[in-house]
Amino acid sequence: MLDIAKELEKTLHIHSDELPWIATGPGMETRLLQARVKDEFYVSQLRAQPGCESGLHKHPFKRGAGGFTLKGAWGHDHQYLYRPGTYIYETPGVVHQFFNGPSVTEVLFFGDLVVDFVDAETLRVTERLPADVLLRRYLERCEEVGVKPHYLT
Repeated sequence: MLDIAKELEKTLHIHSDELPWIATGPGMETRLLQARVKDEFYVSQLRAQPGCESGLHKHPFKRGAGGFTLKGAWGHDHQYLYRPGTYIYETPGVVHQFFNGPSVTEVLFFGDLVVDFVDAETLRVTERLPADVLLRRYLERCEEVGVKPHYLT
């Protein structure tokens, strides 16, 4: 017979307000909610300041990245169609860019954390931001503020 109490103990639950943000670009911050390195699966929360933009990039691996807008408005162009409640999926290998609208935006991303930045003219990869680099930076920030993220494995 299934012991419901024992099964519930296996459920990951964290309070994101207790986690630190780290700068990941001009006007952008990220906090990691979950990192399963061996499964190449990550959950992160992005907070973007009004008008900020990411570099042109793609997610190179088979998983891609999904996103769910929590607040604000953003898009892959200047129409800012992704508002609270919008789910998007960034297909692996498809070049895109993050454009934030006129207010602070928060988006929950999950899947592939690896980002390849590309040149707009040649579409060649100019820089890779591997998941382990972002994870290491995040863990260093957690240590600075006294947070022990046991859920990042």
